[in-house]
Amino acid sequence: MDPRLVLAEESNKRLATTLQHYRNWAGQLLAMANPGASRPPRRIYVGGLPAGTTEAALRQFINEVMIRTSAVASAGFPISNCKVYSDKNYAFLEFRSVEEASNCMAFDGVVFNNTYLRIRRPNNYDYDVAVTLGFTEPNPVIDLNQLEIVRTVVQDSPNKLFIGGLPCEWNEDQVKEKLTPFGMLKAFNLVMDKVTGNSKGYAFCEYQYPEVTDAVIDTLNLQTVGSKTLTVKRAVAGQAAPQLTPALPQHVQHMPAAVSDTFTMQHRRLQQATQAFMGPAATTLARLPQ
Repeated sequence: MDPRLVLAEESNKRLATTLQHYRNWAGQLLAMANPGASRPPRRIYVGGLPAGTTEAALRQFINEVMIRTSAVASAGFPISNCKVYSDKNYAFLEFRSVEEASNCMAFDGVVFNNTYLRIRRPNNYDYDVAVTLGFTEPNPVIDLNQLEIVRTVVQDSPNKLFIGGLPCEWNEDQVKEKLTPFGMLKAFNLVMDKVTGNSKGYAFCEYQYPEVTDAVIDTLNLQTVGSKTLTVKRAVAGQAAPQLTPALPQHVQHMPAAVSDTFTMQHRRLQQATQAFMGPAATTLARLPQ
């Protein structure tokens, strides 16, 4: 093995160990200030369940997917509790660790019994608390290549498409029938009316291969569907603030590109988590009884 890679891995392990030490300390403080604070970061909302989904079936599916894709932090099943609300087609999962709950977020849009699951944080999720207890983003080593996934959140990008003028009675499958002849979808969201249960007549999507975007616009825009006329165009993407890249150790900067890229991703993730820890830790101390 390249000695520079060995050195990089050792540096990465030391940083991870130090960060976990801080998290353990913060977790003890949180337990003193608020015994229930660690539960919301370990919970995940799962929406869009097929009718008749049982707790056992959902639990088995997510457990198996996470084990198969290296999304578990240790041996055994990651889910500690599962509650399905059949009348509303959603469930809440509780994981044994914050890290594994964050890893589950990587499976938003995974296919379960011919349905794309919506995986979200619960409404009472508090990032400032969660970051002191474990990773808040999925581990980049998770292998998603073997899964069929279409994200249900379409991130802003130059290739994000708006599809308007859709018949409100159309479901996701009907809209996708219009879109998939051009290529595989990377992300798709049909915006729903929570009161009526029907769509609001518009959707957002992005394709796996951006080069088809213009062809989709040219073909579908102003196309007539029943009594409706489609509007297909690039969505207006928000302007994100520039992100500062943490400085890498000198020995990593001069590594071969393939080696350096792997370390860079892990190093940046740990650096950001360490920086994010400092503010919440101070807040936690302030909450302790004087």
